[in-house]
Amino acid sequence: MFKTTRLYKIINKNVLITCSRLQNTAAAEGQSFRQRAWLLARERYKDHEHVHYSSVLETKLKPSFLIPEAHQHFPEDWMDDYEFYQGAKEGANRQGTPDPSLPVSKVPCNGCGANLHCSNASLPGYIPSEIFRGRTQQELQTISCKRCHFLNHYNIALDVEVAPSTYVDTISRIQDKFALAIVLVDLLDFPCSIWPGMQHILGTKRPVFLVGNKVDLLPRDSNIYLQHIKDSLQREFIKHGGGDGLNIKNISLISAKTGYGIEELITQLHKTWAYKGDVYLLGCTNVGKSSLFNILLNSDYCRPEATDLVRKATACPWPGTTLKLLRFPILRPSSDRVYQRFKRLVSERSARAAMEKERRAVARETGSAAAAQPVASVGRTFDRREDVNDAFAMAAGSRPITTLNHQHKEYKQARWVYDTPGVMQPDQISPLLTAEELVKLQPTTMIRPRTFRLRPQMSILLGGLARLDLLDITSPRKQYDWLKVFVFASEHLPILIADSQAAESVYKRYVGSPFLGVPFASEDLEARLRRWPGLQCRDEDIVLASEERNEGRLNCDITLSSAGWMGFLLPGHSECRLRAWTPHAAGIYKREPALVPLADRLVGKHIKFSLAYNTTKPFVFKK
Repeated sequence: MFKTTRLYKIINKNVLITCSRLQNTAAAEGQSFRQRAWLLARERYKDHEHVHYSSVLETKLKPSFLIPEAHQHFPEDWMDDYEFYQGAKEGANRQGTPDPSLPVSKVPCNGCGANLHCSNASLPGYIPSEIFRGRTQQELQTISCKRCHFLNHYNIALDVEVAPSTYVDTISRIQDKFALAIVLVDLLDFPCSIWPGMQHILGTKRPVFLVGNKVDLLPRDSNIYLQHIKDSLQREFIKHGGGDGLNIKNISLISAKTGYGIEELITQLHKTWAYKGDVYLLGCTNVGKSSLFNILLNSDYCRPEATDLVRKATACPWPGTTLKLLRFPILRPSSDRVYQRFKRLVSERSARAAMEKERRAVARETGSAAAAQPVASVGRTFDRREDVNDAFAMAAGSRPITTLNHQHKEYKQARWVYDTPGVMQPDQISPLLTAEELVKLQPTTMIRPRTFRLRPQMSILLGGLARLDLLDITSPRKQYDWLKVFVFASEHLPILIADSQAAESVYKRYVGSPFLGVPFASEDLEARLRRWPGLQCRDEDIVLASEERNEGRLNCDITLSSAGWMGFLLPGHSECRLRAWTPHAAGIYKREPALVPLADRLVGKHIKFSLAYNTTKPFVFKK
């Protein structure tokens, strides 16, 4: 009986399989599933000659920036935002007029630090004469310049004339001062965000705190990934910034956006530097100096009474927003204050651990990258002025204090934190991009590596900003047909793979279009492309070699200026030749070892009939 029942099940199953195959064959006219999938894949590229992969075509989704936002017109009534503006007369210019006859003031803009004036609209610190004329020094201390006003209120970056040498001259004053240098580096753009002459400016004996910013955006490939990032940062700073590294007193990883690492940085400043001298925030443009300045301004590192009186520095994606030195007074870390702060941190430890445990559980359950990002709050132990009278009390009939008087007797012996202007690094392509393009270039969440099989004589284009050609791959033991490439860049940058021989014509065909994304323009695209320099390659090809058996660790990275970087997983005992292209061939470096060596853990399975792999969550909780 049992054998008969089993026989019936086998017969029924075979009949169902046969009928299903007959139906599929009739519907697809004799084509198998793989044949139909292959034809469907090639159908997407029939109108795109020499193109083998396009992230725009594969996802069938248009990234948000491919349809440029409507041009933000210059606001006509922007001067009405100023308290001292009395309005324009009928028929008068509502944009304001310069007046070169009025002398430049000695009052700095509270956003960028440039001295306020009304002589020339193209110079830093300009405000129209209708606002500047007749203002007292105390009134000017509450005013921000036109450029900072537009950045803060309208997110519009106005061009100003600043020579690159001016930046270096401004911060060169540190050479003759006994001061600590906090050197900030963008972890998404190094070594391109390390100034080559940094050691010359600082001096070989200058104590240095090396701080890597934007750590929250790097993928987590292991439980010890932060230590590996620290080692890579120190290695690249010594290699490209000069010196032997003996003057590096501390290495910290922070996120000026999420607050991660800030409390630990303040603890190390109290422990190592205490109150010995001033502190300077140094670094290239757009590494987060102003953001860190603003966080420290509202922390235990700043004197409590100065927090409300010192205006925050202007912070935005546009490079060079700080043009002069901004500063705030440091709170002296006496033994009693350090102990009180220690007690606060200990009391918050359990709450922080519980929050971190909850976030990790959410990340594991939902795969949310935001939940896996390192986050921390920056608290205050001394949030009230201790020995200073209430300056805002009106009972005595005195005028309220709205700005910090640096000449006051209580600040004569004070130590200060200075926010310095960023130095324009020659390897950065930020000056070539518009404000809208820079915003799209910055990742908004933890980077998900996008992975591809790149065959010899194929080129991978990262938006319109970079290109990498695989010339050949050789091995004495085995013939390899492809190389595994990992792309680390903003999710908004499209990726396109084409034949290397036709890569230049493909680039010209699609630059300015949705298939390459950046550069783009909301109005006059032709004018934007005329200003765009295109891509140029290095004089020498890049050779990568793997002498041992590969164990799933990336061999090295190739940095592509501010666009991002690519990691490579070479087969064991093999060698390949690459050719990299960026605007002016800037920012192309070979970085060994790779910054995210175990990125292969963060990649899904290979997609059939495609060069791409599935993307997965950008984090793991493994050793």
